[in-house]
Amino acid sequence: MLPRDHYLKQTFQDAVNFPEGFEKGGLSDVQARLIRKHGVLINALMQEEVSDPTSDDQHILKVIANQSAPKSPIEQAWVKYLAIAKTRQASAPAKAKAKPKAKAVEPKAAEAKPKAADAKPAKTTKKAAKTEAG
Repeated sequence: MLPRDHYLKQTFQDAVNFPEGFEKGGLSDVQARLIRKHGVLINALMQEEVSDPTSDDQHILKVIANQSAPKSPIEQAWVKYLAIAKTRQASAPAKAKAKPKAKAVEPKAAEAKPKAADAKPAKTTKKAAKTEAG
């Protein structure tokens, strides 16, 4: 455990969720500045690594846990940061999962083709049935 001042000396960055910076990721200039300044401390607080948390530090943990409403600008900025990051993470795994499946199908082309072939005639048959009926 380290004192909170140790964490405040470090600049917070999130290259995964905000690769182009916090401002371009949806935060205002002021919110981005607050996140960069306090983000390392807040992450340390969440991991219980701060030896001397203040009452404000304890309050932001309650805000993060949805046990209290955000009051300060940093709390509001962190809530917005978390919401944006959560949205990006929710959409990223879907993209990441789709790519590996495509790569996994390529080596197993023999297995994938019969399945695709089975599906295509069924669709073709339905279309042909509509054409014949029409």
